[in-house]
Amino acid sequence: MSQIKSIPRITLVGLLIAFFGTPLIVYIAAQLAPEAYTNAFLIIKELLIFGMTGILIILIYKGEKLTVASIGLHNRHWGKSVVTALKTTVILIAAVVVVAWILSLWDIPIGGGETTKYKSISLWTWFLIVIRAGVVEEICYRGYIMERIEKWTGNWYAYFLIPVVIFSLFHYSQGIAGIAISFVAGIILAYVYWKKRDLKANIIAHFLVDLIPNVILPLVTSGE
Repeated sequence: MSQIKSIPRITLVGLLIAFFGTPLIVYIAAQLAPEAYTNAFLIIKELLIFGMTGILIILIYKGEKLTVASIGLHNRHWGKSVVTALKTTVILIAAVVVVAWILSLWDIPIGGGETTKYKSISLWTWFLIVIRAGVVEEICYRGYIMERIEKWTGNWYAYFLIPVVIFSLFHYSQGIAGIAISFVAGIILAYVYWKKRDLKANIIAHFLVDLIPNVILPLVTSGE
């Protein structure tokens, strides 16, 4: 407990933003949402989430007197980052397929009750959502939370597992399947970051694994 109490207040604020900033905006948006989502509504929501992440980055620079390199976001080894990202993407896709197959054996549907609310959304809006998910969720749940909790507690269970659990529960609107898939994906992404400390690779992999089902496959199947 003494180590936990020694966390600077500014970092505690950062952890609150990283843990709960996105879920809070998503929850408020869900309460205000129309019966079917519009492109304008979702774009505003995504920009607010980007804005929240911008506040976290300002906090890192101005409050903690650090740089984004402290959360694994550096400009080194781009070639290695891309290779790691592509390998991670393949592993993530394989893991998602396996989890989806297991869930199908139990007749657990993929996708939550909100799936139909996205039926009129353009692929450009989906592209923005996918970029936001890759960038924001990796900055918050891998880079910032893992680095700060590790630094101030040194507890593996705290800095590795807690962010994964919160990350997966954040996908509650996608039902049990969404939580299960996000938990497995979160474990993989957390492990890759723990080993490489390269947030670029995580962001690229997260982006690609969301881009394929939400943008590329619909684009191909629609013949656009």
